[in-house]
Amino acid sequence: MIHGSVKPRDLVLFPFVALLAAFAAFGWLEWRALSENSWVFEYPLDDVYIHLAMSEQIANGGYGVNAGEYASAASSPLYPLLLLPFAGEETQRWLPLAWNILGLIAAAILWGRTLAEGGFATASLRPIGLVAAAGGPVFLNMFGLTYIGMEHTLHLAATLAIVLGLVRLLQQGQLGWLLFVGILFSPILRLEGLALALLAGLIIWWKCGAKAGGLALILGLVPVIAFSAYLTSLGLSPLPSSVEAKLVSAADADLGLIQRAFGTFQINIHKRGGLFLLAEVIAILALFVMTNSADRNRRVLAGALVLAGFGHLFLGQIGWLDRYEGYLIGGLAAGLLVLAAPLGRLVSLAAMALLGGFGTWAYSTAWTEYYPVNPRAIYLQPAQSARFAKDFARVPVAVNDLGLVSWRNPDYVLDLWGLASDEARDMRIHHPVPGWAAPLALRHDVQVAMIYDEWLEEAVGADWVLLGNLRMIDPKGYLGDDNVAYYATDPALVSDLLAKLDAWAATLPKDAYFDFAPGLR
Repeated sequence: MIHGSVKPRDLVLFPFVALLAAFAAFGWLEWRALSENSWVFEYPLDDVYIHLAMSEQIANGGYGVNAGEYASAASSPLYPLLLLPFAGEETQRWLPLAWNILGLIAAAILWGRTLAEGGFATASLRPIGLVAAAGGPVFLNMFGLTYIGMEHTLHLAATLAIVLGLVRLLQQGQLGWLLFVGILFSPILRLEGLALALLAGLIIWWKCGAKAGGLALILGLVPVIAFSAYLTSLGLSPLPSSVEAKLVSAADADLGLIQRAFGTFQINIHKRGGLFLLAEVIAILALFVMTNSADRNRRVLAGALVLAGFGHLFLGQIGWLDRYEGYLIGGLAAGLLVLAAPLGRLVSLAAMALLGGFGTWAYSTAWTEYYPVNPRAIYLQPAQSARFAKDFARVPVAVNDLGLVSWRNPDYVLDLWGLASDEARDMRIHHPVPGWAAPLALRHDVQVAMIYDEWLEEAVGADWVLLGNLRMIDPKGYLGDDNVAYYATDPALVSDLLAKLDAWAATLPKDAYFDFAPGLR
């Protein structure tokens, strides 16, 4: 299939069908979420606000979530920079939604174009291709990534740009700007994108020579190296804190890299998203075997996709609202269908059935149960803790959910989970002695801690006083816990904090309430 043999109408129709399906699904999900949360808009994940808080500090000349303290709390090198407009203003809150809508538009268009240019615009495969164009944004969870509000939709679009760019290069002999754009943006949006970007750069080197290949590798590597160098110049780890926190837990802190990689693989394939990704990798391997050995271009494409898939399964994360794997689920799906197309209708139908079946199985529970109710959970829990910290307590606080509490908060926020505090993360993972958070709280004049006891029970200081728990009526959603425990870090603070809690509790929305500790009321 060469580009010129695709009818111009199909180059428009396939993306248009994908866009319609993507926005129909996204609109349905937002409508469900608003109806569950009394028509109050909220993101389904507190982490969105970590990026907004980072942007706020970047705009003020810092890098972190607290003024004057460096921290790499954001999971994406680039995303906080995209959120710089309106930093520190309420209007900034809408930027993640805007960027994700733009990302969904780009991803849907690239998905449709990949199918059209990859062989599904032929007369025999066109009906299958149009169904895949409409189904892909749904069963690959593109609309779900958009709904979450993080950098993942943009990362998916960059990954699809790489795949479409490779299809054009390997099938059509065209090396265009789109492939270079994908290679540039994929790793700097999410570091996991480096694997496919570098593999694409090596393919360009093989097909087009050292000059083009070297440029591609520079585009993929240099921004990441520059970002790591910037972090180390600030005295931070070369990897973002969120990456460090997910790579090592207290349970595997003493394991070697190989043991940890195999442990990560075992954890990932016990999750539905991980099994979906593994199924895609196995299917692409099968198509590699079925492809004529003389067709080196298609085999190279398959090999690159397989290596990227295994790379994520062994070194990456799966899950937490199904967002970590989304970029590669979509990228491998596009590659799988392109590889299946020359093998005929039956193989193409089987590939589409695999994607539709696994996608529905992996994500339908999230679509119907977790996604619609999670904004309500965020609104009733982290958002209300943030209101207490910023509008009532107005003192330094300690938390394990960092985002909403830190955004637009002039007071210090101590992150006990360690995304914004290397010291807290090191103590939690490597030195979790009873009461380990007390010295940190004292050093930063923290007066109240709002934490999940199940996460940080050992962190609680010996003289901390439990004030009570923030609870939800009919708790549901994807949170660390249903209850947030509030502690005074000094018994002398209890009386003042109780007065502030009384004033705040009277303003809680109808499905949230504060359960004061026995003996305090």
